[in-house]
Amino acid sequence: MHPRHHLILSTVAAVAAYPRLGRRVLVPWAASLLADLDHVPPYIARNGVASPATMWRFFRSDRGDEHQHLLHRWPVILVGLAMAPLTPFLGLVAAGLAFHRILDDLHGLLKTPWRRLHWRMSAQGRLHARLHRRDGHACRICGAMGQRLELHHLTPERTKRPDDPS
Repeated sequence: MHPRHHLILSTVAAVAAYPRLGRRVLVPWAASLLADLDHVPPYIARNGVASPATMWRFFRSDRGDEHQHLLHRWPVILVGLAMAPLTPFLGLVAAGLAFHRILDDLHGLLKTPWRRLHWRMSAQGRLHARLHRRDGHACRICGAMGQRLELHHLTPERTKRPDDPS
């Protein structure tokens, strides 16, 4: 999940929990936001030391590895939640990590529909839909209808169409 989405959703959750937790709400809020710092050591081990901007671009591109890092593992989170009666601070940190992990899991489940909706709402997606409506939802090159139309305009120029007289 994009860090911006973690920031927005964690802030909304913190505002909702503020009447119950007071200033202590900052602990799970910060834990939820800082949970992704466990991605940095594997990145440095694999790619070497880089600027924060380079790491930011790498992880925003969804090219990061898929295995779970330490702060994203449910056993670590559950141990922290189990220790909450003994150390309330650790329980708040674990609650923030659990919220972060739940957001990541939900994002994994909703990734495809979300990307499709995001594409439709983008300027390029709206242009794409307008062009398909203009052409009667048929491909201008091959005449295909009723299926997802792809980028036919990128075909090589030397490929001749059946209706081409030359």
